[in-house]
Amino acid sequence: MRIPLPVPALLAVACGAWGLDAPLTKPGNDLAVLPTEHLRVVVPAAQAEALRPLAARAEAIFARMAADAGVVPTRPLTVIVSDDVDDHNGFSTVVPVPVVQVELAPSLPRSGIFCGTDETERTLVHEFAHHLSNDRNSGLRGTLESIFGRIMPSDFLSLGVAYLSTPAHVTMPSFWHEGIGQWAETQYADPSSPWAGRGRDPLTHMIWRLDAAAGGIPTADEWRATWHRWPFGNRVYLYGIAYTRYLQAAYGAQPGLWSFIERQGRAWAFEFQGAPLDLMGKSHATLIQEARAALLTEQERQLAVLRRQPVTDLKRLTPTAGLVSAPGWLPEGHLITSYQDPYASPSLVIVAADGRLTDLDEAAWDRGEMRTAADGTAIWAEAPRGLDPWARSRLALRQPDGTIQRLAGERLLQPDVRRQGSNGTQVAAVRLLPAGGQELVVGSTSLEGWGSRPVTWTVIPAQGRVWHPTFRPGHDDLTWVETDRTGARLVLAPLADPTRRTVLAEVRGRLLHPAWTADGKRVFVCADHTGVANAWVIDADQPGRLLPVTNVIGGVVACVPSPDGRELAVVAYDHQGNFLARIPADPAGWPTAVPTLTLAWPAPLAATSAPPAAGPAPLAPGVATVGPTAAYRGLTWVRPLFWTPTTMVTPVGGLGVVGVAADPVDTHEIIASIGVGAQDGTGVGLASYTCAAWPLQVGVVAWREERGYDNQLLDTQGRTYDLVDSVTNAEVRVGHGLAGRRHRLQAYAAAGRSMTREGGESQRRHQDQVLINRSAFTGQEAYVQATLAFSSNLLFPTSYTWEDGTSAAVTWRYSGFGMDREGQRVVARAAHTVSVWPEAGHQLVLGGLVGWTSENATKTLQGRFAVGPPNEFGFPRGYTSTQAMGDYLQGWSLAYRLPLWRPFQGFGTGPFGFRQFVLEGFTEGAKVSYDNLRAAAPWYRSAGGELHADLEIWALRLAPGLGVARQLDGEKATVTYLTLGFAW
Repeated sequence: MRIPLPVPALLAVACGAWGLDAPLTKPGNDLAVLPTEHLRVVVPAAQAEALRPLAARAEAIFARMAADAGVVPTRPLTVIVSDDVDDHNGFSTVVPVPVVQVELAPSLPRSGIFCGTDETERTLVHEFAHHLSNDRNSGLRGTLESIFGRIMPSDFLSLGVAYLSTPAHVTMPSFWHEGIGQWAETQYADPSSPWAGRGRDPLTHMIWRLDAAAGGIPTADEWRATWHRWPFGNRVYLYGIAYTRYLQAAYGAQPGLWSFIERQGRAWAFEFQGAPLDLMGKSHATLIQEARAALLTEQERQLAVLRRQPVTDLKRLTPTAGLVSAPGWLPEGHLITSYQDPYASPSLVIVAADGRLTDLDEAAWDRGEMRTAADGTAIWAEAPRGLDPWARSRLALRQPDGTIQRLAGERLLQPDVRRQGSNGTQVAAVRLLPAGGQELVVGSTSLEGWGSRPVTWTVIPAQGRVWHPTFRPGHDDLTWVETDRTGARLVLAPLADPTRRTVLAEVRGRLLHPAWTADGKRVFVCADHTGVANAWVIDADQPGRLLPVTNVIGGVVACVPSPDGRELAVVAYDHQGNFLARIPADPAGWPTAVPTLTLAWPAPLAATSAPPAAGPAPLAPGVATVGPTAAYRGLTWVRPLFWTPTTMVTPVGGLGVVGVAADPVDTHEIIASIGVGAQDGTGVGLASYTCAAWPLQVGVVAWREERGYDNQLLDTQGRTYDLVDSVTNAEVRVGHGLAGRRHRLQAYAAAGRSMTREGGESQRRHQDQVLINRSAFTGQEAYVQATLAFSSNLLFPTSYTWEDGTSAAVTWRYSGFGMDREGQRVVARAAHTVSVWPEAGHQLVLGGLVGWTSENATKTLQGRFAVGPPNEFGFPRGYTSTQAMGDYLQGWSLAYRLPLWRPFQGFGTGPFGFRQFVLEGFTEGAKVSYDNLRAAAPWYRSAGGELHADLEIWALRLAPGLGVARQLDGEKATVTYLTLGFAW
């Protein structure tokens, strides 16, 4: 029972779902364009010159990969390089227009996409692989695309055209897409580098190993993006790369993976299995079984190698399926950390020695590593997830008495803290810089008073990329990790002269979360240079000598000694996720050595198989030419994207055509449609423009639509007639959240003018009759309107709809200004979902609605609220004819949802999946009155149930259902109906 927010984007208000998910960068950004031979690189204007080498490198990479893929580019590809968030990511889309986007912020070392030196280049390789795979069309599909473009469907008619014209490869299973992307980033990487793609990454191999140890590699129909078991919902990546890694080994020479991709692009949309049949006589299903068998054999051999040494016994403290960060020790012997249950937001918790969790009721969205000072002062970095989708990271500090303060400044990560005097602290952190840079900073602040505490930062000279700064107890020294193209090193330096560096350790791989003993003599650190992430210890007096602390099957990514030196708190992995454990800090129980694993690329094959194929060679280090920098003027870049037949010419329907145009960054969007109405067949259509280039967004829309009202006209003989009116409207909107669906908050004001006439066919039906009820409104209206809406809902791994949060919206409208219609209208609605039993998917959903219109506005039929079909809010369910109308409206709803059957299975290896059957029982009611909200008026209630099938097709989620509603009032009829989604 989620109440949809009134998304007023261009056509989100004017034309349903035709709008794009705009904008692609933060509104208000000043952008520039760096043109190359094949690319149009859009960058923040202030960083244009600093990013010129990146644009040149992107062109060189794209040209090389396009040649390997057999693609001859015919138009420039838009590459958006953004610096809007403090987390690294990238995406590629080719519908409705090809775009690649990369975020400049680096990924943290604990991430699977960590690259040590240049995530941006590797992400470009990954996203270019998506583009070169999906941006292929030929034959009938290509001909239709040349006519219609690449359609974003909104109804069944446009969906049919999209099916026939969209490049088929776009619709292949997600694990295939992500396998291709990771194959490319690994195959094109320098194999001598420690950062040579996820196909060689120890954290990727760790998951395969853990699954094999737990009883086997999952079957292919579980390699899905919507895998319901936490925390490895990214199986789509983990087993996509396992598959392409095997294909590279077994079939990489002939036909080669680019040939696989080319043949897959010729298939029918959503048809995955048959493409390799004519290449090698095998379907994907057969090939995946081969890949699974080879992967299981490989991992069982790896497990045997690890078990040659005693395996460290780690007792899980935190619940299975949760995710934890590196912890800090508190003076009383407990641990403080960030913990995310799969069915709740991340929060700070205290973990007792027996594993008991105490929630501190403090959000910790980024699950950043926790550090603590000797007195229990804790510090961490958080990425606020509030109403702003582009919020920057910041530092939060918890004092021993539980008081939490934020430190001034943004883009700060991985902090450490130590006390200075009674009220002062010294903080070290990594600070992100424009154009993908970062630096090591140290600053001091006082903790007295309230509010955000200012910090004066000093930059500490470092080399490469810097991570994990931490103070050395008892000394005025700082330790940090540096990464470069050779690997990682742990550096120790006095703050008085940071150039006097001591390298404590240097490895070809990750170094994670160094943590000192309380006496400052030894530092524990995690490293994965042996192919498995384990904990190690280094004596400060013996730099370069790493002694193993653990030998694990999975991995250890943090190891923090207790203040008394007796225990170690570790963050480790098993097949159910990461977890906290406590082990004795006794060297007698530590391994004398740890085995080294070879993480093969391509996959190792049986001895009788042919030797692995070379595949595409690694990328050369060259760059290309970049043209003069040009300012990005989005309005001048607007181009037509697609047009299509549709039954949704306007939000209320209509048969006709619709077309969409936008600029590459989607800051300007134009939509136009024309057709005939569904009731009387009069001309309908719209024209709209939305500008999302500024923080205060602007939208202009004009439309004409037919609206139907059932049985609203009454004559002297007691006969009723339907009313159909034709409304021509023009409106301007200004506010926040007008464009795109990334906003949790919408606040906007609108002003408009409309003309309403009764449809000709509607008039002819009653033209010879005498009507005795209120007349239909015809004439002009001028109005202003304001809307405020927000949502705090979450979507859990097992969800079938939004849950565990609140959605609310209020709209006020005033009509007058000397026109034919006068009055006011206010509607407020809200819904709240309670996850009663989240693991089982049970939800309790509560909703309410209140509305009021002034007397002047309700002198006509269209101005009143109704119980029945004219009610635009869609409840109570089960009433198919108008029951009552009035000036005041009240409504309530109570529903309970529970799954009846949850297979969570895919249909083979294709893009089709069945998640669960869900039953919703509901009771709801509404009433209208003419006097006031408290006036005596009959309630119209209903009760019933809906059975929904929770389905997925490719990236689409559907919930078709069959409903039965019993009218508890009125005619007391029983109504059966079909529905395409959950309603209230």
